[in-house]
This record gives sequence, structure tokens and C-alpha cells, in this order.
Amino acid sequence: MKFRLSPIAVVMTVVLLTISTTMACLWDFDTQIQERTKFPSALELITGKFPRHSPAFYQWRIDDRQAKLDSGDDQASYYDDIAVAYDKLRQDDQAIEWMHKKAAKFNDSVDNRYKTAANLGTFYLHSRQLDKGIEQLELAIKINPNAHFGRERYQLYLAKYIKLRLANGHLHDGQLLLPLRYDRDHDSDSSQNKDQVHPHKEVRHFGSAVVYFDDGTYRQIDKKQTADAVTGIMGMMRFGHYDSPVLLECLGDLLSETSSVNQNSAYTIAARAYMRAADLLPQEDEASRNRYHELVERVMHYKEHLDHKKIRHYLELELAEAKEYYTQIVADEKLWISQKADVEALFQAKYYADSDAQSTLRDYTDGKKIISTNPFKFVEVVYIVISLLLLASIGLYFFQRFLKKLASRKTNEV
Repeated sequence: MKFRLSPIAVVMTVVLLTISTTMACLWDFDTQIQERTKFPSALELITGKFPRHSPAFYQWRIDDRQAKLDSGDDQASYYDDIAVAYDKLRQDDQAIEWMHKKAAKFNDSVDNRYKTAANLGTFYLHSRQLDKGIEQLELAIKINPNAHFGRERYQLYLAKYIKLRLANGHLHDGQLLLPLRYDRDHDSDSSQNKDQVHPHKEVRHFGSAVVYFDDGTYRQIDKKQTADAVTGIMGMMRFGHYDSPVLLECLGDLLSETSSVNQNSAYTIAARAYMRAADLLPQEDEASRNRYHELVERVMHYKEHLDHKKIRHYLELELAEAKEYYTQIVADEKLWISQKADVEALFQAKYYADSDAQSTLRDYTDGKKIISTNPFKFVEVVYIVISLLLLASIGLYFFQRFLKKLASRKTNEV
């Protein structure tokens, strides 16, 4: 006996499979919850809503550590604290000077040598001394390859990426041209053979730079490399300068130009990163600002219900919230300093105790059709109803066959 479904069952099976496939696609809609699941705290880093100190705090720390040193309490960590504080205040020469002071006195342990090299490498990069920065970062990695989850490796790759661009004339009025990514539409260099394979052209963005400096190839970045690189860039933003257009661009590149991440939960974060990078450039650098906005448009091309204007709207709301959060930090630290309190202890107790809950941005898209936090209730109900109807149809088909067989058997007996 051949098994055949009734026509109704066949039709309903096709409909059921179609809706199942549609649901899988519909789950590609973005929400901030989905974004944070894949890339926790990325949005907070872009907007600046995370525990970070005010300039007044860093000056307080310099004075506090200097007083400790003057009292005879000579510890290597105080030199690191002072140097990093100067770096945060964007006083690069002072930061470098303090690291050299430390190196002259504390070179007796692996830990001290590593921290000195890592800090010096960072300070040299911030002061645009690329070669010295690369040298120190390579030394830090040699001493301790796994420190900071390998963050120095991605600092090193970024420095080499910038150096690659500079070596190939990626300049405007003597300054590094941003964005760093290579775009053939904006390539004014006709000196190189257009068909020639050249790193400057093949390393299109930071994702491809990671691969190139990892193994010298131009292949697509893989899933692990992407995840590690995102962690590295976010670490540089959190512990360095979160408002660096270069770091924001690199984060946008990793989230928008690689196939190994969940693109649909990354596009809107990448768009914000590029948009924020544009905002942080000088107004007179119109060409670079426009190119970052072109990247926003390129990313949002794949988002049916979102556009440049809507991303701008949400980013402005998020930035306002981040500003309010940071304003409170500034006020708290100013008060604690005036009270001659232990500012570090008070900051830790208030802002680090439950930092995730305090600094997580609100979801401004609640109730909005374009980004629904639960857009599938209706579809789920339809899916369940059709499943039940299909089962009922199949059950009815076999029940009718059973009745026919039973009636035939009784007829034969008669």
C-alpha cells in the first residue's frame, strides 16, 4: 500500500515549510538585545557610556602618586599610573618620559618589563611615532604574548596598517587620510599598475589587515580572527581613547565587512561606529567626513527598515544618555576630590560594583515598527495553528481509511 497525503495535507505542508523558512529570515531584524548578545558593550563604547574617569581625576591621580613617591614609597606601579594619567590627558611627552623613568629603575621582573614596553608602545603610537611604537609592542608581545587577551597584537596590526597606508601616499595636506580603508573609487594613485597585486590595494579594510599581518595572505578573515580582533579593538577603546575615529572605523570594518559574524546583528552597530567617526573629525575635513557617511550608507543598504536618518536619530538619543551618565561621573569625582576622599575607592564602589546595569543604554526602539523586540508573535501563532491543522488533516485521512477498511471487512463477512 502506497502512502499518500490528502490534497489538503499536501498544501498545508507546503505552507508550513514556507512560513518556517520565512521565520528564519525574519529573525534577522535587529534589536539592541540581539546586538549586545553578539557584541556586548560595543554600543556603549561607541557612545562613551561606560565607567571612565574625568580629566580632574587623572590630575588627582598624578598628584596622589607623586606625593607617594615624594614620601619615599617608590613603587613601579606609581610610574605606570602617572604615565597613563598623562596619556589620558593627551600629554604624550610626559607619558613617555615617565615610562623611561620607570625603565631606568624597575627592569628586574618580567611583569615590569612587559608593562613598560606595552605602555611605551601605546604612548609612541598616540604621539605618532609609529616605528618606535611598533618596536615596543613587538617587545611586549615577545615578553608576554597572551596579556590583555592579546590586545597588543591588534595594536601592532593597527600600527602596521597605518604604516602601510602612509607608505603608499595615503595622505592629505601632510596628514593621514581617513578613512584608512582602501577604496578604488577614491584612489588617485595612477603610479601603480592597476592589475598588480599590492598590499596597499588588497588590504582593503582592517579585517583584511588582520589576516595579512597574521599570515601574509589576502583571504577572508575567519570567525575566530574576527572575534579576537573585535575584542582587541574594543579593549583599546575601553582602556585607551574610545573616541578615536581610527578605532571606530576598525570596529565598523570588522562588523560590516566580514562574513564570519552575524551580519544582521552587526550592521546597525557598524553604521553608528562610522557615523561617530565622522562626527569626531574636524568640520573642515569635509572629504573624510563624507567618506565615513558613504560607509554608513553602504552598510545600511542591506537594512530594509532602517536608513541613515533613523540611525542618526537613535545615535543622538544614545549620545545624550551617555553624556548624562558621564556628567554625573564628572560631578562625583569633583566632589570627592574637594572632600579629599579616596576617589578611587568611591568610584569603584559606585561605578564598578554594578557597571553593566548602570551603563547599559536604554532601548530607544521599543514600540517602533522598524526594530521590534518581539516581531514574531503573530507569525508564531499562525505557525502553531497550521501545524495543528496539518496534524488534524493527517489524522483525519488515516481515520477515514480505517473506517473504509472496517466497512469493507463487515461487507465481506455478510
